[in-house]
Amino acid sequence: MITKISVVIPCYKASGKIGVLINRVNQIIPRIKNNSQISIYLVDDCCPQSSWREADIYKNVKIIHHKKNKGVGASTLTGFKQALIDKNDFFIKMDADGQHPPEYLVELVPYLLSLPPYKLFLVKGSRFSLYVKGNNVPYIRRLGSFILEPLARLSMSYRGLTDIANGFISFNRLTLEYLLAGKFENKLKKGFLFESSILKTCSSLGTEVHEFYMHPIYGSNWSSSMRTSSMIFPILFFWSHSIFERLIKKYIFSFNFGSLLLLSSFFSGLISLSIFLEQILPRISSKIYVTAGNASSFTSLFLLSVILFCFFVLYDFNNRNPIKRIYFKIASQSIEHEIYKK
Repeated sequence: MITKISVVIPCYKASGKIGVLINRVNQIIPRIKNNSQISIYLVDDCCPQSSWREADIYKNVKIIHHKKNKGVGASTLTGFKQALIDKNDFFIKMDADGQHPPEYLVELVPYLLSLPPYKLFLVKGSRFSLYVKGNNVPYIRRLGSFILEPLARLSMSYRGLTDIANGFISFNRLTLEYLLAGKFENKLKKGFLFESSILKTCSSLGTEVHEFYMHPIYGSNWSSSMRTSSMIFPILFFWSHSIFERLIKKYIFSFNFGSLLLLSSFFSGLISLSIFLEQILPRISSKIYVTAGNASSFTSLFLLSVILFCFFVLYDFNNRNPIKRIYFKIASQSIEHEIYKK
């Protein structure tokens, strides 16, 4: 039985890149040793450069056009939905700018086929799961990851997750069907937060996440259509809201030992704050000596609140689902390898 695999590529302002990427994918396909049929779904997101024309010469590329620009997330979903209609079994999303080396498909596809068919799983790339000297990720991307990813990790039920925004993602048909179910699809962002919202939804579903290190390709003329400065506040709002939402769902709507620790910490802190505002602060403002009893009550409750919160953080961390690390042979190659020179 032939397994059908789709490679979905949202395309916008990728002139001079998308044709090279698809040519390399087609060169790789014969090297994938399994009984599979690989199709490429290119979604033209109303590209002003008509980048899609570079792929029009390939017979195994299905080109889908948007009449107006909808964003990278919406374009990816268009490709996924068409691939589902065409009864594909696995779905791989790659970026059109060529930063995801197609050579990883040689090992990624067999790995996807080896996973249980009735499990929800997401297999994703990571530029940061290993420290590799010579990794050429742009500085602004490294800085953004360093600042924003701690927030992202707090909002999800995963332990050890890295590179939240990585767009090299893949899953089986079952997982995609769950992600596209009405109540879950509505939570998926249509723009640059698409990959983040995929991970957030996977966290809600209890999906397994498998992460492989990948060495990205950023050429000298690489550029992104995302304006980093304009995305800072939307990203901060998205992850802050996600943290609050996860805490409510996991520890308020579902009561457990972590709920007891969190609520005890909250109310201890609230009472200590009340003592400070009602009894200690007025005395300090009026230059009246603070009594030992008031100071002791405030200090004890405040320390109790901090200790309980620390136990809650430890409890929450230990109850997260660990990320499964996988290692492909190609990632062990030197960055001087010929595929990274292209």
